[in-house]
Amino acid sequence: MFRKLIGFLLLLIGVLGVALSIAGIYFSDQIVSALGDGLDSTLKLTADSLVTVEDTLALAQTTVGDVNAGLDTVGVTADDLAKTLADTRPLLDQITQVATEDVPANIEAMQATIPNMAEVAGVIDDTLITLNAFKIDESILGININYDLGVNYQPTVPFDETVTALGSSLDDMPDQLRGLQPNIETASDNLAVVSADIYAIADDLAVINGRIAEVEPLLGDYIGIVGDINGAVTTTREQVNTQLNTVSLALKIGLIWLGLMQFAILYLGWDLIIGERYDVDKLEEEKKDSNE
Repeated sequence: MFRKLIGFLLLLIGVLGVALSIAGIYFSDQIVSALGDGLDSTLKLTADSLVTVEDTLALAQTTVGDVNAGLDTVGVTADDLAKTLADTRPLLDQITQVATEDVPANIEAMQATIPNMAEVAGVIDDTLITLNAFKIDESILGININYDLGVNYQPTVPFDETVTALGSSLDDMPDQLRGLQPNIETASDNLAVVSADIYAIADDLAVINGRIAEVEPLLGDYIGIVGDINGAVTTTREQVNTQLNTVSLALKIGLIWLGLMQFAILYLGWDLIIGERYDVDKLEEEKKDSNE
């Protein structure tokens, strides 16, 4: 009875093994295909991502080149601006000399001559009034004589008063012009500070631009590395697709071999069941023969 039970279990195990082998052979293509599709999809996504990274790095490299060129232009502009401001200081010094010293001195010199000019203007004014008043309007021997010099001079304000008023209007101007000197000197000093700061900014831009210039070849190297990785991923993808077919074939062969091994278990189980019955029949025949 025990042998029969063992034989039955062996038959069950063998049948299950054969069934599993057949099912494995049937589903192996689907499993390998699903695994291959998932792996291929992952590798394809990786390749696409690497292409995006490569394009991004190329765009960054172009942008860095544009920034480098822009900073070159800004640096040159800053140097030119600083030089222009530095060159403007001598002009301010000259303006200070002219506006706060020369012009006030000339105005004061002219004002010093105003009294003489007013006196001359008074003489001119009197002369013109006299000439304007000179007229001949008489009748001699029945002949009317009407003659003047053609001078029409009747000013609202006398000429000498106008000259005096002109001189008076310039009284505050020399002091006002001299008062500009501190402001102009302050502006000149501020220009010197601004010019120095702009020179410093230009130097800093040159340092930054040099560092940015070093980034561009590094980006080129990264682009090359990403391209190599992308090529490796593409090659791996092709190799995986090829090797999956080999794996599928090897899996089928292994499952067939495993299924064939189950026949030995089936035979052993069957032999245990049939062999026990054969031994019982043989014993009964021997017992019967012995009784006879």
